[in-house]
Amino acid sequence: MRDALTSLQHPLVKHCVKLRVDPAYRSLHQTLLIEGLKPIQELSSFVVRVLYTPACTSAILPIPGEKWEVTEAMVHKISGLSSTEGIVAEVRMPSFISLGAVPRVLALDGVSDPGNMGVLLRTALALGWQQVYLLPGCCDPFNEKALRAARGAHFRLALSKGSVDALHRWVKEEKVQALVADLRGTPPDQVTVADRRLLVLGNEAHGASEVIGHFCAPVAIPMPGDMESLNVAVAGGILLYLLMETSSL
Repeated sequence: MRDALTSLQHPLVKHCVKLRVDPAYRSLHQTLLIEGLKPIQELSSFVVRVLYTPACTSAILPIPGEKWEVTEAMVHKISGLSSTEGIVAEVRMPSFISLGAVPRVLALDGVSDPGNMGVLLRTALALGWQQVYLLPGCCDPFNEKALRAARGAHFRLALSKGSVDALHRWVKEEKVQALVADLRGTPPDQVTVADRRLLVLGNEAHGASEVIGHFCAPVAIPMPGDMESLNVAVAGGILLYLLMETSSL
């Protein structure tokens, strides 16, 4: 157990704040900042150090890594939140891996909102999609808002990133059924889903890149109501659910 820290200017406090706000700094150190007791407990195998207020002393004892007692003001500064549980942790960043031979892959093409990114990762994990491939133009998946929205999904999904060309080659070589969310597409109940499939979700405003349509069949959610489109996280959740089975829906 470390001595208590009392200065907001302590180097460790500054380090943690930079992990939260600076993508380049996160990449350099290959660590992230997580807030909240339950998420930290669930990711205990990734923990490097825990910073906690005295009220959390008993709760942090089973958690591995360095332990630093801090003030409430420090936790607020580090987390950037006005209301906290009094505990934050620095954890190791999950590594990106190559696309594998998994049945269900979600690709995100230019998804720019971190909240949408986090919700889609969480939904993909919940519905049994094993891998997420990030195409150019996506926001930083380790943005603080994405991390909070994903609720630990970053650490349980296989994460990959790369170009459209690399994705296309993988689809051809692995003989994967490739689908893209598109308002002009076929309703999911008319799609026969293959054993291995890819779903691409595009940018919130512009949809998927034109080149994606060269090798992905369009699929759309029927919307009988008076609304032109859905938020990408909502639409993605519906399609991930409807396309998760291996038989015709």
